Amino acid sequence: MLSQFRINHRIDPDKNLLMIAVRGPYSSDAFVGGLIDLYKSLGHPWTYDRIMDMRSAEGVVELADLMRASKWLAEAAGTPPPPRKRLALISSDPFDRARMNALGDAFPKAYVQLFDNRDEALEWLSTPSE
Repeated sequence: MLSQFRINHRIDPDKNLLMIAVRGPYSSDAFVGGLIDLYKSLGHPWTYDRIMDMRSAEGVVELADLMRASKWLAEAAGTPPPPRKRLALISSDPFDRARMNALGDAFPKAYVQLFDNRDEALEWLSTPSE
């Protein structure tokens, strides 16, 4: 059995930025469940640009669980959908580049980019979105 992982977050209201850090080993189902619980506690998570730092996490998020998170966010945000926000994923996992291609196919309307460090992610998020 995997030991407990942690999801920590901080909100920068001036930049309208939600920063999430994941630490420890996780299962895909538990990670997405924890992320949805965090989003529920925030009220309107879709209104923030997000940084998700996975460098200290160990696991793989399966496509079915990503779809579950996407469905939850879409239902929680309501209709009409709010303007799209960006997600900067920070990872040192060499397989995440390949996974990002599949993610792009699964979520063609998402603004998701992969970065090696926080400074690159913050720079991308500080530029005007398209």
